Amino acid sequence: MRIGGIASGMDTEQMVKDLIKAERVRVDKLLRQEQRIKWRQEAYHDVNRKMANFILNTRKALSGSDRAITTGTVERFDWVKSVVSSDESIVKATATTASMNGVHTVEVKSLAEVASITSIDITGTPPSMLEADGITFTPAYLGNEFTITTKTGSVPITIGTDTGQVKTIDDLVSSINKATDVDGTSLGLRASYDSSLGKLMVTTRETGKEQSIQMLDGAGTFVQDMFGATSYATLSTGAIKGASARIILNGDATEIEKPTNNFSVFGINLQLQSVSPVGTEVTLNVNADVDGIYKKVEEFIVNYNQMIDDVNGLLGQKFHRDFAPLTQEEKNAMSEDEVKLWEEKSKSGLLKQDEGLTRILQSTRTSIYNEVQETTGQFNHITNIGITTGSYQQGGKLVIDEEKLRAAISNDPEGVVNLLFKTSDTVVPTEGTPEEIRDAKQQKANETGIFQRIYDDMITGMKDVIRRSGFGPDASLYRTVQSNMLIDFVTSNGSVSVIDRDLSSINTSIAREERIIASREDRYWRQFSAMEKAMNQMQQQSSWLMNQLGMGQ
Repeated sequence: MRIGGIASGMDTEQMVKDLIKAERVRVDKLLRQEQRIKWRQEAYHDVNRKMANFILNTRKALSGSDRAITTGTVERFDWVKSVVSSDESIVKATATTASMNGVHTVEVKSLAEVASITSIDITGTPPSMLEADGITFTPAYLGNEFTITTKTGSVPITIGTDTGQVKTIDDLVSSINKATDVDGTSLGLRASYDSSLGKLMVTTRETGKEQSIQMLDGAGTFVQDMFGATSYATLSTGAIKGASARIILNGDATEIEKPTNNFSVFGINLQLQSVSPVGTEVTLNVNADVDGIYKKVEEFIVNYNQMIDDVNGLLGQKFHRDFAPLTQEEKNAMSEDEVKLWEEKSKSGLLKQDEGLTRILQSTRTSIYNEVQETTGQFNHITNIGITTGSYQQGGKLVIDEEKLRAAISNDPEGVVNLLFKTSDTVVPTEGTPEEIRDAKQQKANETGIFQRIYDDMITGMKDVIRRSGFGPDASLYRTVQSNMLIDFVTSNGSVSVIDRDLSSINTSIAREERIIASREDRYWRQFSAMEKAMNQMQQQSSWLMNQLGMGQ
């Protein structure tokens, strides 16, 4: 029980608060330290997030996907070369890196088609297959069973009113669209009923001569009445078949046959639109797209330079030593705007001259300037194509000599792309001596293109940042950058970063200090309470003595 100021008249509670306030100086110092470390951790997360988004966004801009850029990806780039079709009503085309330059001719002999069958008007008379409402099958057809077969398999369908049977035309359409064989594999059919025509159309979902539709029933009643006697004979004895696309390329006597109207030949993506008039050809003119390549390279470098600016800005940001994080008591004594301005200065410079981030920039700058080994074109160094790193004051940003880059693209577009996006076949062993692993890593880096090196160096740097600060709320983002990015951190560090360990240590110190303060506060109160009791007893004794001496009258 705490007794304050009854006998002494002192403000005991305030005195205890003042004594504890002095004791809390150490706790406040630890809390400020904890807050500054948390802000630093958040700053690391922001930097890593920017690097991750740079990688993903530039990948997508280059390849249409945020996945890693491989040799196959580079071959499919659609901005390296352009193609002009002399008649897009017959053939549309786009070019890839792998497209053969020059003028090519295409004669379209036939288009790929689905296998398709259309019913007669099943609402007409005689006979009408549907009731007056145009939806439900007439009683005469109940109990009919037929089988639909495609190259995938077969499925039986029964007209009836029991569960799982077909009663309405909508039921039939749905059953055909969902049809699967005994293994659950889709038959690949599409059905549609047009009520204005009273006709049902059934087609395969894919084109090509391998596609087929066959429909059989025991008596022939349902199928013959729906599709007519002529169609019934075909449906029951053979199959309605699809057709493949056929073209003649560059006058070659051998036709090229494909099951679809969209396909690639020698790296050129063709989209067949119609059959060529007899004796005519469409010309496809394939050339390097100088503007397209230049624009993609420029976009990458603009985004890279922006990210370098952001990181350099953090490394050079002023640190305000006198603006320590505020305690809650200090915040309560300030306005909201004052707290905001104070914390802006408190958070400034938390990554000033950070060794890890500096190392990322230095390693990236160095690797950009190293020669690329075993390139397939005439370029093996970034300066060959008019790209240099700026002055030291520019912090490693890249500078383009437009005239030189455009000339390099015009002379050897494939060589420019190879210099920037080449991937190495060298495999880094998971086991071996440190020297062997180091040498393999270096060899792989030497054989890797410039932009690929930038990605690799950033991913390595991101992993180091994660080791120091954790992955925060961005684990899925980092896995998108590289699926196994977090494996080493989780297995080697148990998902506990260097900063997390520091925070844990500070939290332990804070808890210890809080226990000490609580103990001392209790001690102060016990001492003051004892003093108050003693003074109260003294006052009572003094009053009794005075009464005994008659002085209390």
